[in-house]
Amino acid sequence: MGAHLRERFQRPGPKRILSLDGGGSRGLLSLGFLQQLEDQLGQRSGDPDRFRLAHYFDLIGGTSTGAIIATTLALEWKVRDVVELYFKLLPAIFERPQVPGPLRVLIPAFKNTALTKALQEYLGDRTLRSEDLKTGLAIHAKRIDSGSAWILVNNPDWCYFESKDKIGVANGDFYLRDLVQGSAAAPTYFNDVRVPLAHNKRGDVSGYAHFFDGGVSPNNNPGLQLLLTVTEPAFGFNWPAGEQNLLLWSVGTGYVRKRFEKRNRKRRSSAKPIADFRRLMYSSKVMAALEGYNHDISQQQVTTLQMLANPRFPWFVNSEVRMQINTQLLTREPALTYQRYDARLEVDEDEFRRPEHIESLLGKAMKPGEVDKLRKLDIKDPELLDVLYRVGEALGAAQLMSRATTDEANPALGPAISADWPPTSFDPANWQQTAMPPPLPQG
Repeated sequence: MGAHLRERFQRPGPKRILSLDGGGSRGLLSLGFLQQLEDQLGQRSGDPDRFRLAHYFDLIGGTSTGAIIATTLALEWKVRDVVELYFKLLPAIFERPQVPGPLRVLIPAFKNTALTKALQEYLGDRTLRSEDLKTGLAIHAKRIDSGSAWILVNNPDWCYFESKDKIGVANGDFYLRDLVQGSAAAPTYFNDVRVPLAHNKRGDVSGYAHFFDGGVSPNNNPGLQLLLTVTEPAFGFNWPAGEQNLLLWSVGTGYVRKRFEKRNRKRRSSAKPIADFRRLMYSSKVMAALEGYNHDISQQQVTTLQMLANPRFPWFVNSEVRMQINTQLLTREPALTYQRYDARLEVDEDEFRRPEHIESLLGKAMKPGEVDKLRKLDIKDPELLDVLYRVGEALGAAQLMSRATTDEANPALGPAISADWPPTSFDPANWQQTAMPPPLPQG
């Protein structure tokens, strides 16, 4: 077992990758976007009722909440079924904190119980080599006892897929439920997750790997790592680079930048008053710095990937490099076809607002306090969860700023997802010709 996807991985032709960020409850924003993508690709497949994203993407990789979504999609779930799971599961996971915020450096805010039970129910005893996985899967986690970022893939040609000896547990035999929970074990929110790593001669567990959320590595946005994974021989994919060979679709969980600045009564902003920052304890300032880590790394990775490609809708990085429309490529020719999608969970004035700002997407002005509630990772209120999902839906249906823009005050716009975006050159060869196989029963 475990070799059932080898033919797909080695098949000549273009390859398609879906990258899913971490972000806790904000994974519903990703799911709203993915529902739009599934609908569009389903129509193009010729068999929308049976279509699953696993039929299109050859590798789906995620971190934390993105790992949960990636695993269910690789198991051939429809997006709407994952959405139903999230609306059921998130209020249970975040129902009651164990301790108030200041004590979370001593005791995790939430028990692992609800997520453990759900993963046992829906993933069961499936392992990374399970034949129920109908496409490539990559789960990103941080192994804290060895200080290493782990990328676990279901490629039988990965150098660590099988055990090197009779003592160690083959990575292909790790339970999906353990890997997903380890990837989602955000520090201060949940306890770390122990995964059996070795057995003694009697067959008893003799060693464990301890995992935290992959978001405490550089892979909360796993897009760049997924590109490295499919081109690095050690992982066994060896997919050729090139604009016509690799498609990487990267989906965020809501752009959040925590800022403190002097109050400007003439401008609406999500920034906190600088006076609040001055009053913070030293430990809180340290936490504020660490909270910005994922944002900084993600921005750097998006910047790098856009310098390897010519995305149709370049992500506005910052006021310095802006959309990188005139930035030269790092390679002579584009190394891949890349597109980043995310919604800016920020309040701002009309003149500073872009199409992917939440107020643009929902078509209404919002108070900073309303948006601030949507920036949290542990949202359990069904109404707020519904807003996140609708923001993702609106992002998928939005008119975004195209790289053809020469004047951002008068932008060239285009549909975020359309009949030709993702490019039709990446459509599977059998689309419109043969029906898709029946979906896998869940549970």
